[in-house]
Amino acid sequence: MHRAGARAWLAEYAGTPDVLAAARALRKAPPRGMVDLVPAERTLLLSAADPLDMPGLRRRLESLRPAPDAQAAPAAEVEIPVVYDGEDLADLAAQLGMTSEALVAAHGAETWTAAFGGFAPGFAYLLPEGEGLGEVPRRAEPRPRVPAGSVALAARYSGVYPRSSPGGWQLIGRTEARLWAPEREDSPALLSPGTSVRFRAVRAGARLSARRAAGEAGRPAASRSDPRTGARASSSGRPAADVLGVLSPGPLLLVEDAGRPGYADLGVGRSGAADHGALVRANVAVGNPPSASALELLLGPASFVAQRAVVLSVAGAPAELTVHRAGSEAGADADGQVPALRVPRGRAVALDAGDRLDIGAVRRGLRVVIAVRGGVEAGEGPVLGSWARDTLSGLGPAPLAAGDRIGAGPTIGLDAVPAPPLDAEAEDDAEADPQSIGPGADAGPDDHADADADADADAIVLPVALGPRAELLGAEAVAALTGRTWHVRPDSDRVGVRLDGMPLPVPSGAGTLPSEAIVPGSVQVPPSGLPVVFGRDHPATGGYPVVGVVAESGLDLLAQAPPGTAVRFRALPEA
Repeated sequence: MHRAGARAWLAEYAGTPDVLAAARALRKAPPRGMVDLVPAERTLLLSAADPLDMPGLRRRLESLRPAPDAQAAPAAEVEIPVVYDGEDLADLAAQLGMTSEALVAAHGAETWTAAFGGFAPGFAYLLPEGEGLGEVPRRAEPRPRVPAGSVALAARYSGVYPRSSPGGWQLIGRTEARLWAPEREDSPALLSPGTSVRFRAVRAGARLSARRAAGEAGRPAASRSDPRTGARASSSGRPAADVLGVLSPGPLLLVEDAGRPGYADLGVGRSGAADHGALVRANVAVGNPPSASALELLLGPASFVAQRAVVLSVAGAPAELTVHRAGSEAGADADGQVPALRVPRGRAVALDAGDRLDIGAVRRGLRVVIAVRGGVEAGEGPVLGSWARDTLSGLGPAPLAAGDRIGAGPTIGLDAVPAPPLDAEAEDDAEADPQSIGPGADAGPDDHADADADADADAIVLPVALGPRAELLGAEAVAALTGRTWHVRPDSDRVGVRLDGMPLPVPSGAGTLPSEAIVPGSVQVPPSGLPVVFGRDHPATGGYPVVGVVAESGLDLLAQAPPGTAVRFRALPEA
């Protein structure tokens, strides 16, 4: 049993059948506070809603007596029609010492079990019930683009790519089966953990089975246009009123909320606002629930025009905020121009129709959060109960562009807009603002500080809970992680923050392990020894060891850390 941060346990088992049996038992009788249950090849991850739920989850895992397979309920069965004409079919057959026809026959004769999800929503790692095809080597050079529907092999697994993506598996065929459909009633994933799968060879152009086609029929999309008014339907079922128009979206403008927990076993991460603290502050300022959907702006500048009366608030990275009032002659100068009004961050601001909000380029940090009273609504509607845009999986509303309209949800029943603080001007000052980006309150040299600490006195300090694989990497690697100063690389994003510095020592054989679930904040150590801290849009599983998990407050700091930012880790006491 290994702790994975403040809200998750990672339990190890002898093999995949034991993992699946444990997962079945927990699904049948879920423990209190369980949010996610993620089986992998040899591990099972349980995530808690609150750190206070962790002791109960541990007791449940330790007392678990999984039912033997003979007593297990029959697994769901799915048949997938395949055209076996993959680019790697002939070469792979030769590597395995068989003909292409024999490989196709062996693949189709085997019964496969969806062991766990990962990599992408709807992607299932399929293990053979029998001998399968043995250890299939991955391609020496991954493809930059694998077409959606590709049927592939790697190691002992088979799988089907739900969407176009990079990949290094051997392609043996293709299917039109729809692996991922958020609107599907029973499950958005065609292949969920425990599903039994058979592949059936068909000719190119053959029609798919009626059973599979019927399985794709689902509920209508969560949001449709009202035929009478043309307005979007909100998540509440009422027409959503357009409240803002996007004049300039900046480099990247996304809709984010608190994310979509509970789907990691299907390959769907939680996602959500990169700086969760900023999301909460902006929402509270306009009377929204803390987790309501809002806009996340990268760097700026950006401009918006009010379509009707609206109340909004801005938090996150500091940037100049100005409002240009429309149709007002009061306060006009000699040329008839109405001066722009500077507004402080963190306070509710009321706009009337035609008013323009300009957000300047950030002075520090990376991301600005804009909350609208009622919550932001855009695109076709929420996916799996969330408006969050997951940049890795592509779930959620697409990035917003100039000319897009932004709706707002219902405002009935929301909290009152809080009164502004008396010292609002001082609170908005860059040096006095609690939202400023800089060292944490506990920043300073630690017990293992090395010679570069003095040169990086302004480094942000990230609290990290060691584990679940700290012991695998060893004490030397842990000491190096917490004793060195790291710097944020330019190729960092919402998926992960890549760090540069003197590589960690990675013991021989510790650089890879069977894929297992990971959580936001996981500090993964690849064979290069350069850590990657996974962000909100992280993959559901990974194959490199995780030395520790950064606390929520540290993730918020990383969300505002531009390239070149100095970073230090501070190990938290064992819980």
